[in-house]
Amino acid sequence: MDGILLVDKPENITSNYLVQKIKKHLKKLTGQEVKAGHTGTLDYFASGLMVVTLGKATRLTEFFQGLDKEYVATGELGKITDTYDIQGKVIEERECRITEEKLKEIILSFQKTYPQMPPPYSSKKVGGVRAYKLAKKGMDVPLKPKEVTIYSIQVVEIKLPLFTIKVHCSSGTYIRSLIKEIGDETGCGAYTKSLRRTKVGQFSVEEAVSLDELLKMDIDRIQQIIIPVDKSLYFFPEIHLDEGFDRRFLHGQRFRVPAETEGMVKVYSKDGRFLGIGKIKEDKILQPVKVFL
Repeated sequence: MDGILLVDKPENITSNYLVQKIKKHLKKLTGQEVKAGHTGTLDYFASGLMVVTLGKATRLTEFFQGLDKEYVATGELGKITDTYDIQGKVIEERECRITEEKLKEIILSFQKTYPQMPPPYSSKKVGGVRAYKLAKKGMDVPLKPKEVTIYSIQVVEIKLPLFTIKVHCSSGTYIRSLIKEIGDETGCGAYTKSLRRTKVGQFSVEEAVSLDELLKMDIDRIQQIIIPVDKSLYFFPEIHLDEGFDRRFLHGQRFRVPAETEGMVKVYSKDGRFLGIGKIKEDKILQPVKVFL
């Protein structure tokens, strides 16, 4: 059982809990342990698309993590929480007088590349420890800003003090931080009231199944909705090796290939069997990266 599942995570469960529920269900159906993981955490209070990896696909997590994301989020002006979201404790309230036009102007100004500070309550590691664990102890969390890109930001609705936005952003962007930054610019402060991830790369939540639906499926139905490993790597070009070179690739050997592309590629045998992922360097030498025997 190798490939990915697109699952719509409900609110108020952890990403790890979702994966464990799926693993338990698959073990019940197959009678054996199935390796599973996810490609990017969603906050406890958030809902939306989770890309769940199964079997051999768990070795490819790093490639999915780098994909762009899309979110729909609602922020509330006039309140600041310690976690930047609805789960946190309100640490400040401010009177907020801002027009819809001015708020819209501020929101749209974040369509840019800039250094963003992660929330103190995040899974970022500081000295090997998750930041949220330090924050819970009341410790200062020495986080560093990370450059992120907001490719597009749309105002979905404004009903002051609430505003809803749709954001297409680079991997590593914290929407909680973005909402806080918008609040800072207004002078009102803000926190994230709701958050939903709608896309990961070209994968859409509209293609996903809910966790409840998945846990009612039999093994045949689940097999039907698993996206095969090679098909899930739509963002890599593919090359086909001549006979004999497939064995060399599978044994980790480097060799020259007559390819017009450079960088990461999906590698197939002459008869179309998926062999793994390789990297073609400037001298057209193919280096095996992930091999699937």
